[in-house]
Amino acid sequence: MGKLLSAAFAIVAFLAISGSGAAQLDVKSSESKRYVVVFNQHSSLPANADKVVAKAGGTIVARLPEVGTVLAESTNPDFAAAAVRQPEINDASEDLILQMIPAEGDAAPEDTGDRSSRPEPAGPDPQPMPDNLGYEQWDKMRMNATTTGSYAVQRGRKEVVVAVLDTGAEVLPTPHVDLAPNLDFARSRSFVTAAGAFLGAEGDPNPARWDDKNGHGTWCLSAVGGAINTVGISGVAPNVTLVALKVLGDTGRGSFFAVAAALVYSGQNKFDVASMSLGGFLRHADGGQAIVKVINRSVEFARQNGVLPVASAGNSGFDLDDGSFFRDFVNYPVEAPGVVGVSSTGYFNQKAFYSNYSLSKVEVAAPGGSTRNTSGVPGSGLQSGTQVAPYRGLGRVLGAYSSEGIGRIAPVDREEECDPVDGTPCSYYAWIQGTSMAAPNAAGVAALIVSTYGDFTPDNSQKLHMAPTRVESILQQTANNQPCPDFFTGGPGFGVANCQGNAGENNFYGKGIVDALTAVTAGP
Repeated sequence: MGKLLSAAFAIVAFLAISGSGAAQLDVKSSESKRYVVVFNQHSSLPANADKVVAKAGGTIVARLPEVGTVLAESTNPDFAAAAVRQPEINDASEDLILQMIPAEGDAAPEDTGDRSSRPEPAGPDPQPMPDNLGYEQWDKMRMNATTTGSYAVQRGRKEVVVAVLDTGAEVLPTPHVDLAPNLDFARSRSFVTAAGAFLGAEGDPNPARWDDKNGHGTWCLSAVGGAINTVGISGVAPNVTLVALKVLGDTGRGSFFAVAAALVYSGQNKFDVASMSLGGFLRHADGGQAIVKVINRSVEFARQNGVLPVASAGNSGFDLDDGSFFRDFVNYPVEAPGVVGVSSTGYFNQKAFYSNYSLSKVEVAAPGGSTRNTSGVPGSGLQSGTQVAPYRGLGRVLGAYSSEGIGRIAPVDREEECDPVDGTPCSYYAWIQGTSMAAPNAAGVAALIVSTYGDFTPDNSQKLHMAPTRVESILQQTANNQPCPDFFTGGPGFGVANCQGNAGENNFYGKGIVDALTAVTAGP
């Protein structure tokens, strides 16, 4: 494990396996650094905040008063230490720009109540799907998000909004055909520059800023709410409203302060779900506590305003409860209190070989693809004995991708759909694997739960549709129990993983694999 994690401040082994009205920040010299400064006040900033930061040798360049935090810039190499000496300041840490999703398109080279511990099957395949690539969407079939499954009961309400914090959405030169019907252009924002530097707490509404040149964000948005339109694929909740919040630059780099700003924005707008397929490991000894605190406060603010945060568990194959190692590290944002952690499963409902696991951090599992079965043999993801499943992708899952990012995907793992009349425009799709793919699948089920059981009476326009704790509880209670395997190895680069718990709850699957049909029919 040590060879995978260095002593750097943040180590990332994440997540996909595959004229502005906003204030913009000037890029200073290389001697200037930015710092997350957390004040003692949790939900406001002191009136003298500028003077307090100036005493430490810094200047405030962005503010998140809702969580008592600012972003400061300073040329003082001892700024963090000087800042925490101010009585008004709780903590300060350098805000580094980190790689929060893999640089390559694929992650691998090749309240809950009492529940029964009886194993329960996930959805069967094949099942009918409405769009022309739907027959390849085994992941949606596993969740019963199909024409004869949840689509027949609940496809989502337009009033329900899912924010996807990622690399943006494909909107230029034309919006992706599977996103355009549901994408809210007016409320989508970018919080980062193309290089991943923080842009501004208000977010930039210019579509050119939040256009997805990577592909990862487009994939995740389509998994949540890709439209039913006969073309390409469809999402778990194909009628909900999607908001793209770009917190990662074009190569997948970004800062946790941008993530915090997007969570605050989600809370201010009272969105219903925030899906985060991103993150990294922070080492306590490197002084990242201010980052931990601002994410914790932002998650709390979001939940208080009706938002259920959902996050990927990560692709390192680690047991996040391993105290011998993780006493020195935290895995954020999935470890933040109040975040629903999602592990990834493959075609045969087995934990994906790369997926992190945990009894304390993983609440549910969802299909994210896996090119290996429990034998760990590369390329075995669709094989069990003599059975070979009839899908492309070797066990990966299919979603929409941006035209500018499709070059990151191996040609064999691409699909292309073009206008049947004139041949253009063309829309692209990618077979990839990762907990990045599992999280939006689970977020889509959460959106269906809000659509089914939420309060949409006329006098509720300024209130919460549904309490996040209730959404979280139904998501867990309606998941399909999955037992621990007798033996599991991730194979080359990953090794043996030990499953602990019973079918009702264990560290591989949490409460089980999410089920869209059961979630909308089992009752609150």
